[in-house]
Parts: sequence; structure tokens; C-alpha cells
Amino acid sequence: MKDLVIVFPGQGSQFAGMGRKWFDEHESVRERFAQASDIVGYSLADLCFTAPPAEVTRTRYAQVSLLVLSYSMYEVMTAGRKVPVSYLTGHSLGEITALLAAGALTFEDAVRLVKVRGEAMEGCAADSGTGMIAAVRMPVADVEKCVEDFNAAGHDVQVANYNGELQTVLSGTLDDLKGITAHLEDRGGRAVKLNVAGAFHSTFMAGALPEYTKALSEVTIAEPAVPVYSNVTGEAYESAEAIREALAVQLTSPVRWSDIVAALVDRKAAVWIEVGPKQVLKKMLTGAVGSGEVYSLDEEPDRVGAVLDHLVELKKREPGVVGLCLGAAAATRNRNFDADEYHNGVVVSYRKLQELSKLDQESLSDQQKQAAVELLLTIMRTKRVPEPEQRDRIESILRRTGEVGLRTIAGALAT
Repeated sequence: MKDLVIVFPGQGSQFAGMGRKWFDEHESVRERFAQASDIVGYSLADLCFTAPPAEVTRTRYAQVSLLVLSYSMYEVMTAGRKVPVSYLTGHSLGEITALLAAGALTFEDAVRLVKVRGEAMEGCAADSGTGMIAAVRMPVADVEKCVEDFNAAGHDVQVANYNGELQTVLSGTLDDLKGITAHLEDRGGRAVKLNVAGAFHSTFMAGALPEYTKALSEVTIAEPAVPVYSNVTGEAYESAEAIREALAVQLTSPVRWSDIVAALVDRKAAVWIEVGPKQVLKKMLTGAVGSGEVYSLDEEPDRVGAVLDHLVELKKREPGVVGLCLGAAAATRNRNFDADEYHNGVVVSYRKLQELSKLDQESLSDQQKQAAVELLLTIMRTKRVPEPEQRDRIESILRRTGEVGLRTIAGALAT
């Protein structure tokens, strides 16, 4: 089974008129726009489709509209399909969309949270004399060395986004950015000024934290049903509390996008789909994911639909949770030669797995799937399989089947 990654864009993907075809063609999108409009107190449809471009690009408006449009596109894409999503992530703001898609946030809470986030960041950036540039055509390590050398003279330029080996975004005052641009160009690099309102993902955003952390404390965050990768650590979240903490830290810390991509490439992620307006992330991912396939839902919806249908068919041919648990139970080496323990822990549990395998696998409940995983754990523990091997086998089964919502079982092994 090919692992599927869904990625959501952040600020910078917005444009006047974005999402019009999705809004016109899908009732579910219109309903989400109306629901969000009631929450934020203005018409998102008017903002996206008729407002001047300068309004759409304002931080307070761009972030909310991107969240709502991207998520409603995700709902359209998955409607009527049991899409086997292995991982979710997003760039900056897009991480919140990923958490919403993973069930860690409700739609209402996500909209309220992003409304506060956008307003707080815009307010913090107002009249700050700060901005961002993208350093391109220069390796990350060389950019970091340039920043270090430049800052040694009393300046304060900070890395904001690690987007790729040859694209690093920097934040700072406009004067310092002008200076670091000359510094980079003298050393063979190139700098591109970004059309943003302030020095995002740097300590220049500290003023936005009090309001945003208050909003974070007021929303309910659940453990994601699908692994979501953090911009702060470059790794998958392990708990709901870790999400709350990292979302706050994200405002003043660099986005470690290249770390996320590298981690998912290491996990053999094979198909990447950007869900949101334009194809900013597709361009960043192409060439960075090896032989992985990269698609943009907005730019090629029919192609994406065909890819998803193919993945759904592949998943149907794959053995399910119970079948993989049976295989793992038989494949693990036994280190317990107590006959009674082996009979009670291995033989009896294996027979129960066999009984589960006789049921219609398409209609198994989550409780039955969880029971299969617990039976496998009982078998492996009785066989005295080392805990790292237990974790690896369980995680492999959950990834292969797309049943990562059961990952708490594997997590319990660490306690």
C-alpha cells in the first residue's frame, strides 16, 4: 500500500477569487463558508470573491479564508471515499488545517483560533518596520553562516522557514533585511522580498503570543486520528498537550518544513496531495520527495480523484488489521517455554484472532479492530518479544491499514 500524505498550504497561497469553482459547485463548501462567516462576523464569500486583492492578502483575513477553503476542499475530496490517509501536515497556518482534518480540533474551534491568530499577528506586525525575504540558490548551511556573520555586527536577522535545501526564509527589520540581502548576494546567493506584513515565525512576533495563547487555552484539542507532523519539531505529535504547546511556540519559531518532508520520505511516503488554493507546496515538494508523486487538488482535481480511487482499490486488496495481526502473531519468535502461559496467552489469543478473521472485514467496528491489536500484543508479550519490536510491528500494521486512530494502543507500549 502506498502511504498518502495530505499537505495544507499557509499564508501566501491566497489570491482574489480563490475557491470560486469549489464554492459554486459544492453545497458543502457553501455551508462551511456560511458557518465560518457567522463565527468571524463577515462574509467570507464576499472577501474571497469580490474584495480587492489587498484585503484578501491581509493577515487577519488571509488566514481564516485559507483555513476554511482548504478544509472544505478536503471534505469534497474525501466525500464518498474512505481515503487511506497515512499522514497529515501543513505549512505554518496549514498545520492547523491538518489538525482539523485529523479530528484534533472542531471546525468551530479551528475558525475561532485562526481568527485570533491572524488578528494578533497582523496587530503585532503593524508599523513594526519588519518583513521577510527568501534566500535562494544557496545551501541552508551557507545561509545560516551568512546570518551568523551578519548578526555578529549587532543585527537581528532570524531564520523563519526551512523550506528546502535551496530555499530559506529570513525575518527581520526592513533595514536588516536589506543588509543581509547584500551579504547573501556578495556570496553567490539571491534574495527575494516576500509580500508579507511582518517578520513571521521569529521573536518579532512575541507581541502576538498573549492573545493567541489565551485562545489556545480556550479550545479543546484531542489526539489526532491520523499522525500530524509539527512545524516546530519536524516530527509527529505524540499528545494533545504537545499540540497546544507547539502551536504557541510556532509563532516565534522557524517552520521546519524540510525536516517534515525528510521524515516522511524516510517513512517511504509515496503520494503527496496539496489541498488548498494554488500549488505553492507542490512546487516545493517536487524534486524533494524522490520518486514520490506530487499533486495539487486545486490545479488537477480529476487527476487527484483518479489517484485516490486507485489508492482506495489498492487498500481493498491489502490484508486488514486482523489479517496482519494474524501474520505478525505467527511470525514472531517465541522466547517463552512455559506451556501453560503459552497456551493461555498465545494459543487462546490466536484462536480469537481467527474468529475475528471470519467476520466481514469491511464492516468491523473500531472496537473489534482494537481487540485484534490487543490480542496481538498479548501474544507478543507472552512470547516475550522485545518491546521495540512490538512497537514496530504494531505501528507497521496501523500505517499499512490506515487505522492510525488505533495508535494509542502502540503508544501504551512505551509506558
